[in-house]
Amino acid sequence: MVNFQPQYEVGDILTGGDELIKLVIWDLGDTLNTTPPGGQDAKPLDEYPEIQLRQGAKDVLCTLRDCGYRQAVLSNTAVSDSEVTRRMLANLGIEDFFDYVFATASELDEAKPGKPDTVVYNWVLDEMQVSPHEAVMVGNTWDTDILGANRSGIHALWLQNPEVMVRRDSHSPINSPPWVIPIWDISDVPIGLSTLQSTCSGRRT
Repeated sequence: MVNFQPQYEVGDILTGGDELIKLVIWDLGDTLNTTPPGGQDAKPLDEYPEIQLRQGAKDVLCTLRDCGYRQAVLSNTAVSDSEVTRRMLANLGIEDFFDYVFATASELDEAKPGKPDTVVYNWVLDEMQVSPHEAVMVGNTWDTDILGANRSGIHALWLQNPEVMVRRDSHSPINSPPWVIPIWDISDVPIGLSTLQSTCSGRRT
């Protein structure tokens, strides 16, 4: 297991101006954990013993917590609601890292919003009481995680590892800012956040 050393002090993150990132919003499937067989939760997520943490996930969560970041989950799901998703996170030993967990239960119900709909991002921001420019989304899927965050005014770290990276939409424009920073995989999230913090700080000066 890799040990991650942040390239900034806790005080650099929590002080110094209202543009610094305070909240990390995590995708789940193929970002923090593996997906159910077939890729979709046909039954509640906490009933899948096959779902495992991806390599380095818990180390990164620990690093971000120690650096003063708040953390939340925003995940598109088929049948699993937020309570079920919390139980899955508890089974994986990481529930306590998150101040808020929202699972959309929308993939089989078009009447329910899910990523990339801006409304679900706004629900997370409202619950966590942060502004869009104070948040960053971490995810593997361009069409949902990254485009949705960008349209909501939220920065994004996009996983590039071809084992998990998904992009179908290659035409939709994005805004800059908020910034989209490509990283290889979740082990690079601390460095990606450091880069993003420096970028936001540079724009203030």
